[in-house]
Amino acid sequence: DWWSLQPLTVVRAPNIDGSPAGWSASPIDRFIYAKLHEKGLQPSPPADRRTFIRRATFDLLGLPPTPVEVEAFVNDESSEAYEKLIDRLLASPHYGERWARHWLDVIRFGESHGYEQNHLRERAWPLRDYVIRSFNQDKPFNRMIIEHLAGDQVAANNPDVEVATGFLVAGIHDTVKIENVE
Repeated sequence: DWWSLQPLTVVRAPNIDGSPAGWSASPIDRFIYAKLHEKGLQPSPPADRRTFIRRATFDLLGLPPTPVEVEAFVNDESSEAYEKLIDRLLASPHYGERWARHWLDVIRFGESHGYEQNHLRERAWPLRDYVIRSFNQDKPFNRMIIEHLAGDQVAANNPDVEVATGFLVAGIHDTVKIENVE
């Protein structure tokens, strides 16, 4: 019965009478609205432009927008204002910095060994920078995993990829030796 073991099926987006005009920008919105409707809830109104740029910038970059960026977005009357904003945020080097932090936490990356002695790893930064670059280049997840596990094999003599195998030793490392006590 486990969901991940079920065969894939085509699911049509629900049509709910009475959904707010213009609220359903994509089929995903219709699924969300159906659940809200089922629970007797209504969607919140769209965010105003100042709120939207703050939310989008914090979500994608982890930083607030500058006052100049806010005013430029608020005053942009073009029909592509939202798309231009999101494209600009995704193209920012801060995007990779923000999202690489999550991945580095998952792989237990540290710039020191941890534990009692906690020695600094002076050459850990190339792996960190590789992960940031990978996010900024929108590298496919499966490619990043292959490079983590075998970067030295799939791209021999390419230091920008070989460094990814640092993943194999990126976690904490106990340097305290346990002696055999009799």
